[in-house]
Amino acid sequence: MHIVITDQENENSVKEESFLANKYTVLSRSGLNITEIQIIEAMRGLANPQRILFLENRTGVSGIIARGLYPESEISIYCMDLYYAGKIRRNLLNNKVSSVTVCCKPYVEQKDTFDVIFLQLSKGGATRELTLDLMQQIHQALHMAGKCFFSIEGNDSWVRNQVEKLFGGFSLYSQGKTGCCIAAKKKEKLKRIRDFQAEFVMTIFGKKPVRLFTIPGVFSHREIDQGALALAEVAGGESQKGDAVLDMGCGCGAIGISIGVNQDVSRICFVDSNSRAVYITDKNCQLNGLERYEVVMSDTGIEEECGFTLFTGNPPYFSHYKISELFISAAYKALKPGGRAFIVAKTAAWHYKFMNTMFGNAELINRRGYQIIKSIK
Repeated sequence: MHIVITDQENENSVKEESFLANKYTVLSRSGLNITEIQIIEAMRGLANPQRILFLENRTGVSGIIARGLYPESEISIYCMDLYYAGKIRRNLLNNKVSSVTVCCKPYVEQKDTFDVIFLQLSKGGATRELTLDLMQQIHQALHMAGKCFFSIEGNDSWVRNQVEKLFGGFSLYSQGKTGCCIAAKKKEKLKRIRDFQAEFVMTIFGKKPVRLFTIPGVFSHREIDQGALALAEVAGGESQKGDAVLDMGCGCGAIGISIGVNQDVSRICFVDSNSRAVYITDKNCQLNGLERYEVVMSDTGIEEECGFTLFTGNPPYFSHYKISELFISAAYKALKPGGRAFIVAKTAAWHYKFMNTMFGNAELINRRGYQIIKSIK
């Protein structure tokens, strides 16, 4: 079977890899991550599983191969972020695979359901606390005697120790120079379910405090990020009665909620691509008594044009400014004439230049070691 997960046509810019005795060939931009390669190799020896689940997968290749190996099985891929869910759905469609379920949800909802679960743990991926959270979800989602595989980039003994504690043991399935794969079985129900949720209060001088819950996988867990706090101070200080607020990349909702608690705004729209961020923001809005709000899961912004008067954004720093460009373009599209956009960055030279070009104006504000760029449409 030939699997293509790239739109590159130049053979010099793609990589071809073969798996499972050349039964499957994958064409990709730079090759599969070692964590997915190890999972593909681990799939060949399963004992006719009825239900298979993949976590932290970003290509869909494992699901495509699992469908070929086990045509009668129910195969699911859970993603926390809509961007990766969309990418996987496109790869499934392009390879004419329709019978793999892709979900973008904050938690694995099924309990005692799956025969086999695979978790990819890449370097720079899930934090340790999110890894613990996912491990606990895996244990709960497996039926008794169900099997799980943890595919690790590198040789992290911490992961092995946590699997040992949670499952009461593991076996080393494969070991290579760049990674390893360990397997464990569910032998009994967990005696204690850990709560990874944290609660704290965000305070800004002269403003009402805001209570916030956070969970692993949401920026930033257990404490308010200083950049977000700086943005909340500046944008909140310039908010006006009746503002329609768009908080993009909302995380736990701290910035928009702070504005809503301290100003009589007409409405607030929170947007994030992370399903966990959407989940916890809605919970935080209810916790703080907000009524005129909506929470939208999107990785492209919102469709509404010229519907807002105040935009706040705290874009992530990776992706070579592509996400920052998306945020700023979304701000310009969503704002009414006269609307104000506020973007925070650690180093704002690129943002200042791009916003000045798009809006025709830009102002730089220094706060808490961060730079906030303000533009008016």
